[in-house]
Amino acid sequence: MEARTLRLCTLVLPSLIAAFVTLDTRNERMLYVAAPALATLWAIMTGVLIVRFVQARRQAAPELPSCWDQIDLLTAAGATMMWSGAGALVASAITGWASLSVVGVLGLGTMYIAVTWNAIVAGGDLPWRRAAITRQVLPALAAEWDTLREVVQVSGVTIPAGMRLFAVGRAMRHGAVSRYALDADASGASVTLETELGAALRGEHHTPPLALWLGDVLGLTRTPNVSRGEARFTVLPRLEPVEGAHALLDKGGDAAIARPAHVLPTEGVFRLRDYVPGDDTRRIHWVRSLQHDRLVVRLPDEVPPADPAVRLVLDNALRGTELLTCRAPDELLDALVRVWLGLGKALVEAGARVTLVTAAERNGAIVPVSRPLVARGMRDGLRLGARVTWQPSQPLTALLERSPAKQIVVSSRPRKLTGPTELSWVVVPESAWTPAELAGAARSVVRLPFPSGSAENRRTRQRRERRRIEQQWQDRALFSQVICWTDLSTLSGDYVARPRAGRVALQVIS
Repeated sequence: MEARTLRLCTLVLPSLIAAFVTLDTRNERMLYVAAPALATLWAIMTGVLIVRFVQARRQAAPELPSCWDQIDLLTAAGATMMWSGAGALVASAITGWASLSVVGVLGLGTMYIAVTWNAIVAGGDLPWRRAAITRQVLPALAAEWDTLREVVQVSGVTIPAGMRLFAVGRAMRHGAVSRYALDADASGASVTLETELGAALRGEHHTPPLALWLGDVLGLTRTPNVSRGEARFTVLPRLEPVEGAHALLDKGGDAAIARPAHVLPTEGVFRLRDYVPGDDTRRIHWVRSLQHDRLVVRLPDEVPPADPAVRLVLDNALRGTELLTCRAPDELLDALVRVWLGLGKALVEAGARVTLVTAAERNGAIVPVSRPLVARGMRDGLRLGARVTWQPSQPLTALLERSPAKQIVVSSRPRKLTGPTELSWVVVPESAWTPAELAGAARSVVRLPFPSGSAENRRTRQRRERRRIEQQWQDRALFSQVICWTDLSTLSGDYVARPRAGRVALQVIS
């Protein structure tokens, strides 16, 4: 609001100051000749802006920019040029330097013409009345880390002479920013714009609309933003093989793979059967052989198979992550989902009956959701994994059941839970799965960080970018403190998941 107020004042205030200081311009020939022309141009500009303001106020609608936004036409370069032109006129009137008056007249005159032309040909909803802007992110159903493309179809937009159409959007929260520009040659035509968005990030994405505006070719003025072109697409999580998942099924494994007991032939209680040539003679039970009057051998018993029913619970309860600007919360949740689904697939392949459990959105509310997982039908599990977000409404205890089924919790912050429920924990440490935040460009006194002429070279934008990066690092430190876990005494015998060459390695916590 303060920046807009300053820009609106810039439309009038510099000219009034210059006019007050240069009232007596007879001593300066250039000012004496150009003053009536400048005054006429300023009056025309002011009249056009007033008319535009009144029309916008009469046509006030929630989807249209406000009346004040309709006359907020100056860019940062335009405001600087307005003040510089007025300053040159003031300095010329004081010093009598004719070259300064030429600079001032050209600067203010150019600004008056640019603002007037913008308000007349590009103001209001005239350029957008027949506009049809559609946006697609392809493929609409992608896998994590696949390359995404954005396709924007623009048709019917009126681009006046001397103006350009600009569009900016971001399809994913931490994804790349897409930028487009069209010259007046594309006015009213149907144009297809396409760009690559980089690697796909897991989730069900509803992209915010593109921000579109018209600006003059000199970059001095611009129209208010118009929001058009939403898109929806889904990125399924990528499955990673899990090493050591069979150990989570206790010593007995599953019903299909029973483990023999490792005992000596003279130990324990054994089953008996008749001797077959080739059997180990040390296993002959001589007492029973005498009783049955035939050779009988002892067979080692097997450890009974483990319960094949497993509830695999994903702990996604965490509050306040939407307020953090760093990438770590999303990256950690993506890692949790990959370990969760990869572990479920490994257990299913080992013969266990796995049920995926987590909290996800349904009909506008976060509720516990469970899905049975089968080896040949991972699509439902992947769809559920794409829907998972950090949520504060369903605690971990709401996802657990007092049932005889084995329950395994995949979490980034294990903690003590009240109740008799026995759990197995698979911990996904934040430090092992999230890289460091990106550092800013090195500051240099003699070298610009961007090509010459780029708006990003302005000191205000550089300061804003430095503050953004500093905020990211502060948020990352805060998130690391919230998510860290140091109490290993309650996790003895459980497992920690770490990345290893494109796989997930489970390591027992001793």
